[in-house]
Amino acid sequence: MTSSFNASADKLSVSLSGDLIGGSDAMQFSIDFRDKLAHHTPKRVVVDASKVGFVNSSGLGMLIAARQATLEHGAEFTLDSPGSQLKSLLTVTKLTELMGAA
Repeated sequence: MTSSFNASADKLSVSLSGDLIGGSDAMQFSIDFRDKLAHHTPKRVVVDASKVGFVNSSGLGMLIAARQATLEHGAEFTLDSPGSQLKSLLTVTKLTELMGAA
């Protein structure tokens, strides 16, 4: 998994690519994500998941943790363009609306 961040005055855009399966990539993402939130205090966070492949429970947990961190900073979280496997996972777990992917 790779991630990139683009911060503007009121928005933090996050692009994810590859498989979200936890491990060291997820840990680094969590550190980087919280650092960006702390330094930019955006009103909105938009996570582009259009280039994400497979997502397991650890990857889903990573996204949920990112949402929680966003809410703790008083910002709105949106998961944009989830692929078919991620959409299916969100539907099965009834998290589609919660993750802003409705």
